[in-house]
Amino acid sequence: MPSITYRAVAIINAASGADDKERMPDQVREIFQDHGIPCEVEKVTAGANIAAMAHDAAARGAEVVMAGGGDGTLRAVAEGLAGTETAMAVLPVGTLNHFARDLEVPLDFEQAVEVAATGTPVNVDVGQANGRVFINNAVIGLYPAYRSERDRREARGWGGRAAMLAGMLATVWRYPILTVRFEVNAAAVVRRTPYILIGNNEHAMEGSKPWERGSMTEGRLWVYILRDQSRLAFVRILLNVLLGRFHGPDEFDVIHTGAVSVQARRKRLAVSLDGEIVKLDSPVQFRSWPRALRAMVPAGSKRVSEFVCELEGGVPSAS
Repeated sequence: MPSITYRAVAIINAASGADDKERMPDQVREIFQDHGIPCEVEKVTAGANIAAMAHDAAARGAEVVMAGGGDGTLRAVAEGLAGTETAMAVLPVGTLNHFARDLEVPLDFEQAVEVAATGTPVNVDVGQANGRVFINNAVIGLYPAYRSERDRREARGWGGRAAMLAGMLATVWRYPILTVRFEVNAAAVVRRTPYILIGNNEHAMEGSKPWERGSMTEGRLWVYILRDQSRLAFVRILLNVLLGRFHGPDEFDVIHTGAVSVQARRKRLAVSLDGEIVKLDSPVQFRSWPRALRAMVPAGSKRVSEFVCELEGGVPSAS
């Protein structure tokens, strides 16, 4: 057996997208046992404080914490581990698995567990919004509005697809426009817009996969502000994404910076952090936290040299 001595903890969200979750804890234990690595598995449900669980695992000496779930689960684990020496490993149990794809982690569950057990840790950036961590992006405007409409219908007992479609139609009908003040490097910019995306590093904003990232260590936020305020523009963008013809520079003003303040007229602003809707005090202070999160990637991945992982140097502080 390999001479690996670190301890591992797996947090698997039973509410995430994958179907066969009953078998997953045993699969994780068996693979780690094959490598001689002590491993604990926690299967959680809605309402669990996943960030606190991850932070507690790091405090107890775990060297790897596996996050099994969608982007919201991964965000919570990243929030618990950012700024620590404990590495996060991604188990792609969700629907879109953006972070797993960015890290080149296989989408096959057992192969992903192998990466958690035998991969290489690298240091990657996270973003922060009023101190809350996000790993992919934060969104203001149409998406939080849509989630509010969809969640309201699901709470009334609507089925998932019906709530989703009705939520989309209601959002396009209402089409909220925000007046937003951005402050970057002591300069202020005011825009009226229905949609703002703050990316943790540059998003492709091209073709059918505008969420893809070429780098995860540039230490910058990319702020994408939808330029056209009309419903027609939004529908056109959605169609172009579906058809693979999307071209971001045609639609968005772009700011790239290490930190940005975003202020709206309301006191609290609904913000989507990796798909999770939170209410944050305005102005919302966004910043990049460079290389704050240690993450597992496949051994030999091109990402290892690209990230220039400093295994002996630790991670930057939050200050």
